[in-house]
Amino acid sequence: MLSVAAVVCFGWVLSVCLHEFGHALVAYWGGDTSVKDKGYLTLNPLKYTNLDLSLTLPIIFLLMGGIALPGGAVYINRQRLRSRWWQSAVSAAGPIATTIVTLLLAIPFRLGLVSIDSGLGWLWSSLAFLIFLEIYSVLINSLPIPPLDGYGAIEPWLSPELQGQLRKFGKSGIYFLFMVLWFAKPVNLFLGHLTASIAQILGVPSHLEAEGFILFSKSSSILLVAAVVILLLVRKGLQRQHKV
Repeated sequence: MLSVAAVVCFGWVLSVCLHEFGHALVAYWGGDTSVKDKGYLTLNPLKYTNLDLSLTLPIIFLLMGGIALPGGAVYINRQRLRSRWWQSAVSAAGPIATTIVTLLLAIPFRLGLVSIDSGLGWLWSSLAFLIFLEIYSVLINSLPIPPLDGYGAIEPWLSPELQGQLRKFGKSGIYFLFMVLWFAKPVNLFLGHLTASIAQILGVPSHLEAEGFILFSKSSSILLVAAVVILLLVRKGLQRQHKV
């Protein structure tokens, strides 16, 4: 069903916006007021500095059957932040925002409000699969590996020499991570089982997650083509704005 793929993709884009908004809001509180002038506090995905890593690659990867991961999307002037504690807090704010979104999405399941017989079974399956994706994203993004937020939280406490060495890896680290998650099946299976266990703790039935994934996969190919076309048009529009 196209409706399932649409709900999952829309939910994912919204969660990415809130993820990056979390980074920007804490940075604003911590002293970097430039994030407001850059439009990072508007929840507008077109204001992100890296459209490819923030939306294009994650959405395409998601529609291909993988796990979407948000890349670095907002530029934070860390020199303006008042302390290393604020620098760590800015990095941690993204996963925390995603966690809050996940908990909110799980409320109907936790409270037993989900009824498959109500005619909205496809919607509950969509939300169950989306929750699975959100939990998986939080787990991955919390790893202390550049350029993930888990690394960003500990980077201010590392020596300048080590920071410099790890930043070189961070430039291609997100692509390396995509490849590992795609080809390293044992790693993916372990993270998948851990994600499913956490989802069950939140009250999300595993059979709804599986059903949501199946329904999503059946219609994702159509949205994949549409997403590529739309994102290409958006990129051209942004390029014209920069030229002006």
